[in-house]
Amino acid sequence: MEKIKIGWLFPDTLYLHGERGNILALKRFAAMAGLEPQIEKIDFRTRDFDPMDYDILFCPPGEIVSFPVVLAWLQPYKEQLTAFVDAGRPLLATGTSVALWCETVRRTDGTSFSGMGLLKAEAVEKEAVYGDDIWFSCRYGDAEMEIIGNQIQMVDLTGDSEKPFGTLLYGYGNSGKDRCEGFRKKNSIFTNTLGPMLALSPRLTLEIVKTAALNRDLPWEEPDYDDALEQASFATKKEFIQKKETRLTNCSR
Repeated sequence: MEKIKIGWLFPDTLYLHGERGNILALKRFAAMAGLEPQIEKIDFRTRDFDPMDYDILFCPPGEIVSFPVVLAWLQPYKEQLTAFVDAGRPLLATGTSVALWCETVRRTDGTSFSGMGLLKAEAVEKEAVYGDDIWFSCRYGDAEMEIIGNQIQMVDLTGDSEKPFGTLLYGYGNSGKDRCEGFRKKNSIFTNTLGPMLALSPRLTLEIVKTAALNRDLPWEEPDYDDALEQASFATKKEFIQKKETRLTNCSR
C-alpha cells in the first residue's frame, strides 16, 4: 500500500479549537482511498526538516504570543516551504495561524513582527475577539462547494493581491469589510474557518487528499462514502444561519 505523509506543525504549541480533527479527517479519507496515512509531528525537537518529504502540511491555530518562537524555528526553512507551496502541494493553515504566513503581524500593543511572508498580506490583532458562524462558497480540485464552519477571529487579514479561498455568504471573513474568506495559493489553503473544517466538509477533505496523491503520481481510488450525515448537518446549519440573518436584517430596519 502506498503511503501518504502528513506533517502536523507544532501540535503542542498551536493547539486551539480542537483542530486536530482536521488531521483525523485527512487520515480517514486517505485510508478510504486505499492509501496508508503516515502522520508526523513537526516541532522544536525535529531535525533535518524537509517540507518536500511530506504530501500535506497542516498548521493549526494557536495563541499569537507563541508565534515569534514558532517563526524563529520556521524561518530557516522559508525557501523550502515556499517551494512546497509553489509545487502545488497542499499546506492547510487555519484560524489565527494564517497570520504566521503573512508578511507582517501587528499587535494591539503597537508592536509588530515579521511572518513567513508566503502571503503578501498583513495580520492585525483585534481589540476584541469576534465569534460567529461562517458560510462561503469555494472551488478546490474538481469540486465547487459551500462550506459552513465557525470563526473565532483574533486578527484581521488584508491581502488584496492574494487570491481568496472563498466568497463569503455569511459571516466576517478576513476583515469584515468585504466578501473574501481566507487565501488560496496554488493548492494551499489559508482559512479563518474552524469546526474543524475538514471534518465538516468531506468533499474538501477528499479533494485535498486527491490533490496530494496525484502530485506524486500515486494510484488513486475514488472512495465510496456516505456523507448523508454531513449533508443533513449542513442543511440544518444553513437553515439556522438564514433565520439568524433574517433576524439581523429585521433588527436593522
